[in-house]
Amino acid sequence: MVGKDSDDNIQKITKLLEKGGTMLATHHECGAPMFRYQGKIICPVCDSQEKKQIVELQETRITETEKQQTDRIKQDEKINYIIINKVRELTASLENEAEIARIKDKMECIEQGLKILKLLREQEWE
Repeated sequence: MVGKDSDDNIQKITKLLEKGGTMLATHHECGAPMFRYQGKIICPVCDSQEKKQIVELQETRITETEKQQTDRIKQDEKINYIIINKVRELTASLENEAEIARIKDKMECIEQGLKILKLLREQEWE
């Protein structure tokens, strides 16, 4: 490692020494000496690369989280669609219903469906 990379590596090692890191007798795969710093054994040269990998891993986790949220939204939309259709079916069937007990049962089902839709919509805003 000659040139700018070498100077950058020396600066990283120097900064770690200034911060109180302890240089160890072992070396990392890249050839840089290993350090003990804040209870961890680290390579001052590769540490920034490891941080980059951590950031990439976090971005991957965010992407997975976004996918899960999208899947959840799709599932919620499907549930909403099913409930709305059932409420419509029950409402349409009331028109020809003459028996009071059945009218009451259907009205209660419609009421429950609307309550569920309201709860689902409130959860969307949280």
